[in-house]
Amino acid sequence: MIGFEKQLVSKVLIFEDAAVAQGQLKAFCSEHGLIGLKQANHSAMKMLQANIDLGAVLISEGCTDSAEGISNGFELARRVHQLRRELPIFIRRDGRADLDDLAPEQRAGIAGAYDIERPETLKLLLDQYLADTEYPISLIRRIEEVTHSSLTALFRDIEVSNELPYLVKDKLTYGDILSLLPVESPWFSGYMMVQSEEQPMIELIKAGRTAIDGRAVDFRDVMGMLSEITNLAWGGLRTRLLALHPPTVDDSTRISVPITVNQYKEYISFGTDRSQLCFKYTLRDVHGQLPPVTLFQKFIFNIRWSPEEYLQADENKVEDLVESGCLELF
Repeated sequence: MIGFEKQLVSKVLIFEDAAVAQGQLKAFCSEHGLIGLKQANHSAMKMLQANIDLGAVLISEGCTDSAEGISNGFELARRVHQLRRELPIFIRRDGRADLDDLAPEQRAGIAGAYDIERPETLKLLLDQYLADTEYPISLIRRIEEVTHSSLTALFRDIEVSNELPYLVKDKLTYGDILSLLPVESPWFSGYMMVQSEEQPMIELIKAGRTAIDGRAVDFRDVMGMLSEITNLAWGGLRTRLLALHPPTVDDSTRISVPITVNQYKEYISFGTDRSQLCFKYTLRDVHGQLPPVTLFQKFIFNIRWSPEEYLQADENKVEDLVESGCLELF
């Protein structure tokens, strides 16, 4: 099921011990398009390592973590910030939504405070740190449709499904292989990244589910397959976008932003704090004989992003559909 009919979401990791606050946060997440991930029977550091696609971290000031020797939420926030500096940390306080009474060392790494009894204080933080960019729903729809079609065309006897698109602030990578392609249109300039794991992809190729000869498969075939997925998805999307607004001579972007990578820490930075637009696809063998393959597709518009210009050129605007007679006002 393609998820463009539903709202764009973002994942937040929640460290909360109070049962009442847990219920309030659950309702808040549901109302504001957030996927809340809560701590289970693991330490905070293990939770952060397990959940890499995150938009923010929510911590209560009274939260503890005996496994890590952490006695309060401010110490937990400091440790989280040391591990994942790119993630905004919001701390829940009882009866106040500021950090004015705290020493500088307690405030370090905390983006802001909120009082869940006044949910608007948390909404303000989300608007400031997560809603920093607008991704029109028609663009999301086009990305999903084209990528879904590309995967279906490249693999045989495979069912393709994808989850709701979401926003992330982190800069960690998934799996052990990735492809990176510069992408540009009249409205944006940046990169598309596709990430996956090598072994499940090898199994698909060996089983003859692709056009690649499966008799002597190695990592080069997997990298070639990932490159084909990337090229086909972007080629289809670029064709559809340029049909809205053919490029002119002045549309070419001449700005470059360095990309930095730490392979050991599985970290990649595109030189921007803008949220990444992410899609997760799962390829499942219709015969149930092979392990599923997970693909993460991310768009990083680190050089240029102008959603207003995109919306002006979008042929699916409501006003145009009404004017053409495709829709009527109720």
